[in-house]
Amino acid sequence: MEQKPSMTFASVLKNPIYQRRDVLYALEPPEGFLHRNEEKNELVMELAPILMQSPVICAAVYGNPGTGKTGLILSLLKELEQEAQQNSIKLVSCYVNCSENRTETTILLELLKQLDSQREYPKMGWNRAKAVAEFERVLKQHANTQLVFILDEVDYVLREAGDDVLYRLSRIHNKTKTNVSTIIISNDVRVDEYIKPKTQSSLGRVKIVFRPYNEQELYDIIRDRAKYGFKKNVVSDQVLRKVAQIESQRDGDARRALELLDSCAKMAVARQHSKITLEHVNEADSSLERDSVLSVVKSLTQHQKLVYYSILKQREDRLAGMDVFRQYKETCQSYNMQPLSERRVRSLVINLNDLGLIRSEVGWLADLKKKTRKIEVTLDSALKNKVVKMLRDSI
Repeated sequence: MEQKPSMTFASVLKNPIYQRRDVLYALEPPEGFLHRNEEKNELVMELAPILMQSPVICAAVYGNPGTGKTGLILSLLKELEQEAQQNSIKLVSCYVNCSENRTETTILLELLKQLDSQREYPKMGWNRAKAVAEFERVLKQHANTQLVFILDEVDYVLREAGDDVLYRLSRIHNKTKTNVSTIIISNDVRVDEYIKPKTQSSLGRVKIVFRPYNEQELYDIIRDRAKYGFKKNVVSDQVLRKVAQIESQRDGDARRALELLDSCAKMAVARQHSKITLEHVNEADSSLERDSVLSVVKSLTQHQKLVYYSILKQREDRLAGMDVFRQYKETCQSYNMQPLSERRVRSLVINLNDLGLIRSEVGWLADLKKKTRKIEVTLDSALKNKVVKMLRDSI
């Protein structure tokens, strides 16, 4: 096996590959958001009433990861704030990532920290009643302000804790007489399944879907970033098209396309190559695929982990849905956890399929002589053992 050259910080700094690596990961692209004009126009139309002192009860933005949802919304929010300032409208915005704040209480506390920065709010220790009372008190102090709350990755809290926070925000004006606009962002396009009918009725019908990027769009996006991120003549058009092709055949995720391109560049630097080649692309793709599974598993909610752990614990690589639910209940009991309903677990199984962690479909099982959900483990044995250990240690 060929020995890799020894690396030093000095050798990395002298590399002929990167120009500005941070551009590859910046939320806002150097030349603006490509192929998102339609979604931008929809959002402008939905958010414009805020400048007319008319809050938006809820605008829901759905789409797979890496489709530009968060970046575009935060960019538009800057424009909204500038326009509000020019028109002497007091506007305050708060951003909460629900993958880090997965209960109504922690979300309200995070909003309070941003609304009332002069006061210290604990991360834990308050019950819901206390957080709600304080939230309503602080909102009343902003009676003449347009408040915009952005709840990103809201599917995490909906799956784990339910939709109480959305229902509360949709009705908060009646209690506090404040102008609250809510924007929810979800990576799960079937997020409606976790929202009760009464909450859906309160939220309204504003739904903007960000479709996955196709191959040509991904090529345009990574070419735009590569122009600023790498030195001249480092990455060829052929390499960019190959990266775009690989990711378009998966989820149309621009973030993953850029991660793959960055991984190729790091490989070239480590080997002291002056250009990124197709060989780098193929090798980096195989390496990232394994790493991405572990990354996805790490980000799962607690009950997603319990369901996935229940599936992977079985010796068989192919299971029926009823077996998974039975094993899940046993796993919850062993961890002293309250299990979710069978319907919720079924939704979590579908979600694990969407994440590429299992293969799940409804079909005929000969031994049961009936149709049921068939669940198949797709990990190789080495990766499966690594994932099982990660789940066991993190639940």
